[in-house]
Amino acid sequence: MGRHKQHKPRSRGGSEQPVTGESATEWFGTAFHSTAGMQHLDVRQSGNGILITSAPAEVDGVLAGWPLRIRNDDDGQGLTELGTALASGQPHGIVGETGLGYERVLMFIPNHPEEGVGTLARIRTEDGPDGAIVFERRAERPMALWAEAGENLRRIVPLLSPDVPPADEPEESTPCPGCYRPVYDSSSSGMLIGAGPLPLVGLCRLCVNGTTLRSLEQVDVPLDARQRAVLESVSAALV
Repeated sequence: MGRHKQHKPRSRGGSEQPVTGESATEWFGTAFHSTAGMQHLDVRQSGNGILITSAPAEVDGVLAGWPLRIRNDDDGQGLTELGTALASGQPHGIVGETGLGYERVLMFIPNHPEEGVGTLARIRTEDGPDGAIVFERRAERPMALWAEAGENLRRIVPLLSPDVPPADEPEESTPCPGCYRPVYDSSSSGMLIGAGPLPLVGLCRLCVNGTTLRSLEQVDVPLDARQRAVLESVSAALV
């Protein structure tokens, strides 16, 4: 069987909506973990498909960002079905790559590994008498955050243009200095502002508008000194 890390308790689960006027084809959400800190879940257009970014996620046993691109090859039907499953908290699977002796499946598993937490995972099933199942990549988030992501995924799908070619190449991103959320070059979240003595480059919109700092003030989660200095500098610039 695949690896199952011990799930630590959350002090609070939830999400932060983008400000009014955010790009119609982007959505940002954040959950707060009592020991892991901020856990980001973003949904945005990528070419003619969707890019779901979980940061951090477990990738081959280590924590890293997981940019999951899902192509739109059926006029949005598959993406809409995934969004509906996320929004309603129902199990869902998408068969992906199949090779000699294995099959990869993208699975949404509600209330796993515990009640109120859902897992999006890329699973490899191997042929053989044991029928081994390996979790290659996995992101655990509160069910409420998956539901919000699903609603926004369904909102974005009708805006996808069939005339836009698939985004087959990886998109460049840099971590937001305030929250470490990946900020993509093609995203409207990329910003350059001056705050305090140092200019802060590439902040996500939730850090720029103060949402991140306001949310952190309501919960007790880990935050390193550099992040706090950035967020407080932005807050001072907004006054």
